[in-house]
Amino acid sequence: MRVIVIDDEPLALESMVRMLKRLDVEVAAAFQNPLEALKPDLWRDVEAAFVDIDMPGMNGLELASRLQTYDSALEVVFVTAYDQYAVKAFDIAAADYLIKPVRSVRLEKTLERLRQSRRLPPPPDIQERLPVLGLMHDLGITDPKGKTAEIPWRTSKAKELFAYLIHERDRAVSKEQLQDLLWPDLDTDKAMANLHTTVYQIRQTLKAVDMPIQIVYTGGRYRIEPAGVRIDIDLWETALDQAMAGMDEGGVYRLLLDGYRGDYLQAEGYLWAENERERLRIKWLQLASDQAGRLEQAGLPGDVIRLYQKIQERFPVWEACYLGLMRSFDKLGNAAEVKNQYAKLQRTLDEELGMQPEREIADWYDRWTAMRSSV
Repeated sequence: MRVIVIDDEPLALESMVRMLKRLDVEVAAAFQNPLEALKPDLWRDVEAAFVDIDMPGMNGLELASRLQTYDSALEVVFVTAYDQYAVKAFDIAAADYLIKPVRSVRLEKTLERLRQSRRLPPPPDIQERLPVLGLMHDLGITDPKGKTAEIPWRTSKAKELFAYLIHERDRAVSKEQLQDLLWPDLDTDKAMANLHTTVYQIRQTLKAVDMPIQIVYTGGRYRIEPAGVRIDIDLWETALDQAMAGMDEGGVYRLLLDGYRGDYLQAEGYLWAENERERLRIKWLQLASDQAGRLEQAGLPGDVIRLYQKIQERFPVWEACYLGLMRSFDKLGNAAEVKNQYAKLQRTLDEELGMQPEREIADWYDRWTAMRSSV
């Protein structure tokens, strides 16, 4: 993989370049000044750009947008100390975002995601004959006919180890890392014995449910090969990207409303899944809010209401969805529900944050109330 790195902080720039090279990535160029990167000739055969967001002169969001005019297929990974930029990052199709200080383990995941995005999927007829491993909300398996089956894990550690190896996909994970993750309080020999026993249990469980997944051990590292299954979150992201690229508004709507059945491994509560869980939540929220805005402009209040209600369910303190719901219910002539939504917003913000609705929303509701009383 050939990449370029842009960061105005010399130490951060040097650290990123060093980590990338250690991971066998070719760094074509590195810049502290973002303006120096705006040379089309530099981007020949470059597959990805690692871009700091907070830079003087030109911030990373603007720089990335201009770089993608040179090559629309360029993958952009944002690097920032401020995670509030993450939602904005997805506006210009970021492949990923990394929070400073960047850890090598997290960078490896990003590189694998970049590599996967450039691989062709298996032919559709083969894919359709594969079971689907579910990572949305909880860990489960669905056969090609759509029948869901429980996986009879022997222990909670077996379930978590399997989930973690799937989480890492094709990356080999050292036995030491797995021991520290699952048995941090045990001595090395005891942790090693538990690891071997747990891997054996996983293999037996996979065999019992006829799940064609292999766990490979080489050079002190474990790697899972999920080629025998499809993974629901990968299917969802691929289908959503294709629907967005093909301007299939109906497909995007269905995938946002019904296709995303829950946050990544939400029911399992694994702390190591939190970054991926948040990335997917942010992506869903950004796309769902954009789609709701387009539907509102198109004059489809019923569809808008269903989507905003789903947003409200997942992000109950996100005020914009209440305003969207109030506007849509007003178009349908449902005054009672407009009042109900504003009261619900006041109650939720007070209970969760000790706050009142932002001024723009309060003003809209005051104007609406005045218009109603004058009729």
